[in-house]
Amino acid sequence: MSSRARHAELAAAIEAHNYRYYVLDDPTVSDAEFDRLMLELLAIENEHPELVTGDSPTQRVGGKARASVTKVRREHRMMSLDNAYSADDLEEFHKRVVSGLRESDIPEFVIEPKLDGASIEVIFDGGKLVQATTRGDGVTGEDITTNVRTIRGVPSRIRYQKKLTLRGEVLIYRKDLDALNADRLTAGLEPFANPRNAAAGAVRMLDPREVSARPLRAIFYQVVEGSELHKAQSESLAWLAELGLPTHRREVVKLWDGVMAAIAAIDHARTTYPFETDGAVVKVNPYRQQHGLGETSKFPKWAIAYKFQAERAATTVRGIIVQVGRTGVLTPVAMMDPVQLAGTTVTRATLHNADQIRLLDVHVGDRVVVQKAGEIIPQVVGVEQRARAKGSPHFYMPEACPECGTHVMSDGASTRCPNRLCPAQVCGRILYYASRQAMAIDHLGESLAQQLVSQGLVHDVADLYDLNAAHIAALERMGDKSAENVILAIASSRQRTLDRLLCGLGIPQIGQVAAKQLAEEAITLEAVLGWSESEAREKVSGIFGFGPKMVESVIEFLKNEGERNVIEKLLVRGVGRPQPRHAVATEGPLVGKSFCVTGVLSRKREEVHALLRAAGATIHDSVKKETSYLVAGDKTGKSKLDQAKKYGVTVIDEVQMNGLVGSS
Repeated sequence: MSSRARHAELAAAIEAHNYRYYVLDDPTVSDAEFDRLMLELLAIENEHPELVTGDSPTQRVGGKARASVTKVRREHRMMSLDNAYSADDLEEFHKRVVSGLRESDIPEFVIEPKLDGASIEVIFDGGKLVQATTRGDGVTGEDITTNVRTIRGVPSRIRYQKKLTLRGEVLIYRKDLDALNADRLTAGLEPFANPRNAAAGAVRMLDPREVSARPLRAIFYQVVEGSELHKAQSESLAWLAELGLPTHRREVVKLWDGVMAAIAAIDHARTTYPFETDGAVVKVNPYRQQHGLGETSKFPKWAIAYKFQAERAATTVRGIIVQVGRTGVLTPVAMMDPVQLAGTTVTRATLHNADQIRLLDVHVGDRVVVQKAGEIIPQVVGVEQRARAKGSPHFYMPEACPECGTHVMSDGASTRCPNRLCPAQVCGRILYYASRQAMAIDHLGESLAQQLVSQGLVHDVADLYDLNAAHIAALERMGDKSAENVILAIASSRQRTLDRLLCGLGIPQIGQVAAKQLAEEAITLEAVLGWSESEAREKVSGIFGFGPKMVESVIEFLKNEGERNVIEKLLVRGVGRPQPRHAVATEGPLVGKSFCVTGVLSRKREEVHALLRAAGATIHDSVKKETSYLVAGDKTGKSKLDQAKKYGVTVIDEVQMNGLVGSS
């Protein structure tokens, strides 16, 4: 077989396996076999670069980040759906459909789960994916073609050669969000509240390499240009599935009585779906009937979205407290009678900010309705005002910080305490600094941190290193032995490397991984302090994966006088070892190659890294596009293997690594 023929065969096989894995969740080959196919394809393309095309599986993630957003005006307006919230609303929709059709027409309906993600339009032409755009205002959207190409479930090439315009939804499965949030927590980043936020934010990112790190999937629900090939919506979706495009479940109903039954079935089963759904979409199925019904200025007359009620419960607000976070933001929280909600007992619910309190008009003593946002965060969504006691006073956000008395500042919808020495902020910063992903100071928990701050023993994280055992032993519930353990743990943290220290400082946007990259650029804390603003901007903006927001966050942090004072105090107290400089051999069998090592191997990780560097290789702490090999030992996590698959990185075991190094 010629190289060109084998290349085409491999590309087709890899796309088929991607479809089974990312769309059907039913892989038929092992990860190792998939990696072997990808490795063979890469080898052919390295030898015959003329075979590399934009739709090759090896090119899923590539290209530079977009410098700006490109607007695209679409040929066919992307409309919204009218909403129904009750059986009466649906009945009104049915009456409008019947009255809008000819007397001889009997409407047929197709019912589908309503997807909760980010809407997109995708165009195929000549069998290739040529353009993808966001919803935008319906007429104009943003070009996100390179981002959508990173989604493994969306084929780069299909059999149909004419122009095909599709509408769909980008989303993240629940299980994938759990894994993504676990990685974010490890990196010191805030977890996503729900799959929709994670998906919607990803599709508009400027750098496709960042997009590829999100486990995005797509589901197509409408054929716009190309629908003339079929008579009905259900036929078009079945045809898309035959082309290898991801579609979702649907039920065709000929009698209106069956519509409510189909909706009830989706509502009953939605917790078993791999994706979030907040309702069901009812569409007239035949295209002839759709065209006859037409559309309003906002909505098609032939479709409606029935919104499910989120699980809610009623309880009574017994008080409203205001919490102050480590960044100074004040958050009102309702303290309530215990109530069962989504399988847990809820006694507190966020009220978000002053705007939300005014909108809801929540009073202490009110009977309120609570639900879990994204099935995670309890929040108050309604107030039973008729049950309110006469003369019940309004609640207003405090003008002074409840922790330190400083006059608060309004920052848009947020209320913020500007005092860096506010006890709540200091306590929050101490706990973050002592956390496992940062300086890992054992025995320093919330109760101890609060006592250290309230007793005036600690005003910032640098003051921890001025404590002695007598200070700790004098505190409540702290004996001599406990005090010694705390002091030993604090002393031990002096030896943490610069990356851990930078992470612990809580620079906005900078988590565990980014802190290590920043530390590898600076090497020492003294160097960080010595950077001028222009020098800092030049160095930080050159770090791989640092976007504009991350760069500005670091610059603003280093310009802040209070933060600089803390860094200077830490420097004087000898906290933080220089970030190790790893010598890489300039000659050897692995010069120009990069490795990421994960899982349990027969030797310590440091020994393996040293072995690889001695052979000329560089080491990556995470799997990147530029990584040559992922060395996977026992108990390797799925996230790194998924990243390797996304980037086309070759996965090898320790024996294969030894062969590359030339050792036994």
